[in-house]
Amino acid sequence: MRLIKPNVEIIEQGSGLEGIYKQIEQAGRNCYQSSHLTKEGSAKPFVDRMIESGHHAMLEHGTVYLYAVDWDHNPLRHYWGDRYSRCYEECLEIEHCQSDTSHKRAYYVTTNMRVLVENGWLDDIKYVCDPTEHHSLRVTARFTTQIAITREFNRHRVNSIAEESTRYCNYAKDKFGNEISINLPTSLDPETEFRDSVWCDGDEHELTFENMTKMLVEQDFDFETDVDYWLYANLACEWAYMNLTVGCGWPAQHARTILPLDTNTTLVHTAFISDWEHFFWLRAEERSNNKPHPDAMYLAAKLKKMFQEKGYIK
Repeated sequence: MRLIKPNVEIIEQGSGLEGIYKQIEQAGRNCYQSSHLTKEGSAKPFVDRMIESGHHAMLEHGTVYLYAVDWDHNPLRHYWGDRYSRCYEECLEIEHCQSDTSHKRAYYVTTNMRVLVENGWLDDIKYVCDPTEHHSLRVTARFTTQIAITREFNRHRVNSIAEESTRYCNYAKDKFGNEISINLPTSLDPETEFRDSVWCDGDEHELTFENMTKMLVEQDFDFETDVDYWLYANLACEWAYMNLTVGCGWPAQHARTILPLDTNTTLVHTAFISDWEHFFWLRAEERSNNKPHPDAMYLAAKLKKMFQEKGYIK
């Protein structure tokens, strides 16, 4: 069993159409933990497969920034009524003719690749640009946390979401080190509490469910700290999972039902800045009428600070 500390990072989208494809691939491969298959030129074929299979959810993580300039005609007008897009226009010039007045305007749209695909608007790719001050920014973040916390984060349904799949990730495989990974709750300090646990005193005994059980039974051992209970419970789940998958031949999607809520997972969220602000308001700070889970607040507050440092929010 591997212990992992919680973390969060911002995934910056690269420039142009290639940046969109790579962002989609990165989010999609997070679900299957197949990032090792990423290579030069793999992004576009990956996106094409998503489109062909109808698996459009991953396309949402590819933020599309569009820009067009025209006289009195808005070539991007169809986005103005789309609820997944944010639009802005500004008047650049006014031209007076004998019979008319023409307005040269700039049109800015922030949307995502799913919108283009499902509405048949892929021709608008010719308007793709890098974000400007007039575009509404979308930002992608990747959380490393517990399944228990992603249940809370995924309630923000307006966000685009891609989470590591316990259906398709078989932790009994060599790819995952033949073990499950447990994400450490913030209530446990591995530098102090783990050191006091009878199960964490160096190499005297390997930390396994079998060894812990043997010590309890044969040596009349007893739990001394809360960490002992926590470790034993998670190791028991790992022991059962490995026996179900390897010994009994259960597929991962069936064996996953006994995985603990502490199981480590990676979660990718993409959202507009305003949606992230709502996320921070609910998850990053404690108020009299708002009590975020400590593990959720730890990550949300850390990400909020990153947003502030980048100038996304105040």
